[in-house]
Formats: sequence, C-alpha cells, structure tokens
Amino acid sequence: MRTTGFLKTTKAIMLLLPLMMTSCRPSPSRISIYDRFRVSSDDIITDIVTGLQWNVGPDRDFDWYGAGIWIESLGGNWRMPIREELEELIYAGITTMTWGPFENTGWVVWSVDYANRDMSCPLCFIPNDVFLGVHQSWPAGHRVFAVLSPPGYGINALRTFRNSNLYGFLLYRLYSG
Repeated sequence: MRTTGFLKTTKAIMLLLPLMMTSCRPSPSRISIYDRFRVSSDDIITDIVTGLQWNVGPDRDFDWYGAGIWIESLGGNWRMPIREELEELIYAGITTMTWGPFENTGWVVWSVDYANRDMSCPLCFIPNDVFLGVHQSWPAGHRVFAVLSPPGYGINALRTFRNSNLYGFLLYRLYSG
C-alpha cells in the first residue's frame, strides 16, 4: 500500500520531530564524561565541547589565598575559573559522585563570580545541593582547579564571556558589572 497526502506528511513530521526537538544538534550533556574530557600524559584535562583545559590541584584543602598562590605557581596563562565554567562541569555530569578525570576527595571548588562581584566564590559539587556556592563556613573539602582558555575565548573588562563551542556557534553571555 502506498502512503499519500495527509498520511505521508504526518509520517514525515513524526520522523523529523525528534530532530526538531533537539534544535538540530546533539546536547553536550548527552556526551559521556569519559568521552567529553580527554586527559593528556601530563594530566591536563581538555573539554572537547568548550575547548577549556583544566588542571586539578593537589587533593588537599585550600583557602582562597592558597588557591590563588597554587594557580600562580603554574605560570603561563592559567587562571581561576569563573563560576559559570565550573557550573558547565556540573551540567556535564561532574559531581562528587562522578568526578571522572577530575578525581579528588573534596566537594567544593574555588571560583570567581563576576555577576555577584564575588572574587572568592566556592562552588559545591554535591549533586542536587540546593545551597550551591554558599558553604564558605565548611571547615574542609575546598579544592582548586586551574583553567586555560583556548584562542578566541576571552573575558574582557566588560565581563563579556565568549566561547566558540563544538558546533561552531558563538555563545555570548554578558555579566553585570
């Protein structure tokens, strides 16, 4: 039996519906953390979606100043991550239950938050934590990650964050400040 007219159109729409619902591109969150993050021989972790390179600090407690000193000791263009970069790791599936290549025993990572003008912003990686970033009174568990940006990625004086993602689209986020 041959399908024609209304039934043929309906069948085509039903076949294309999943593609339309995903905005014609795969979601980065559907990529396994072991496929998304590549570890080099010198333990530098590269995020293939954002292009950021990560260096996980020693598995010991750091206060804000100690975290900054450790990052400075790396030299080069290593810097403290902004809050949104760490949130992207959480969205990718990096948590205290599944650190993946970011393996450590902590639960909070230091960052900066330009939106709230907070230069010492700890971000909690405990899954489903309703108090993300407000555990400054915790006595232990603070870790440090250093981040290195790829070319074309920048945070300028206007607090504009620009990134060319895996799909070639430019993403812009403007932070107040």
